Amino acid sequence: MNKSIQSIILGSSLLVAAPAFAGVATEMPPAPAAESPFEFEIHTGYHSIYEFRGVDFGDDLWEAGIDGSYAISDTLSLSGGLWYADNVDFDELDLYLGLTKSFEHFDLSVGYTYYLFPGDSDADTQEFYVGASTEVAWGIGLGLTYFYDFDLIEGGYLELEATKSFSLTDCLGLDFAVGAAWSFDYNGDVDGGDLDGFNHWYASVALPWEIREGVTLAPYAKFVGAGSDLNNEYDADASEDLFLGGAVLTVTF
Repeated sequence: MNKSIQSIILGSSLLVAAPAFAGVATEMPPAPAAESPFEFEIHTGYHSIYEFRGVDFGDDLWEAGIDGSYAISDTLSLSGGLWYADNVDFDELDLYLGLTKSFEHFDLSVGYTYYLFPGDSDADTQEFYVGASTEVAWGIGLGLTYFYDFDLIEGGYLELEATKSFSLTDCLGLDFAVGAAWSFDYNGDVDGGDLDGFNHWYASVALPWEIREGVTLAPYAKFVGAGSDLNNEYDADASEDLFLGGAVLTVTF
């Protein structure tokens, strides 16, 4: 499930009049266009397994979404989006809204997600999240996020992630991510109850390729090491490690 509310992009222009000195009109160089506080991206992708928080929800996931952000100030931004997914078992639409505050050395975020399942409204649910992220030595990013489902599940999920990116060429990058997650009466365990403890760990690698300015294709591979008490196979009582891959095409404007 992705966090991704539809937004409208607004443009702006700046008109500067040239002053006159000693009765002679002097032409001023054109002023640079004002930077828009809005940013948007459209994305679509394929994933060999629909893996969400360590759980295998089926093979062959096709997805698409749109995300946007608005800079309220230099240190405060509002973001939102929608994400639609289709696999062999069900369709899903996620609506997301978040607020991020930047400080000198770290960012704090809060947000809300509404998960809708067309054709099975009994599965619809809602959650909020709070997170913190920073960059430490050698350009390593660290993030810690807590999610709480206050609707259908009434449980919490905590994830810690570390990331590192490299530039291989002017248009090709290399991104690494590792993380671990814990459930608090969130995912089911093999005994049929709610899991309260270690959920899974994961490692992923991606090769983002900037095909042209604002257009990026990112193939990736990911390994998920499931906790022994995590029932992570959809509609089955089993705990198994997962290996998946896919690619995401993103257009930013």
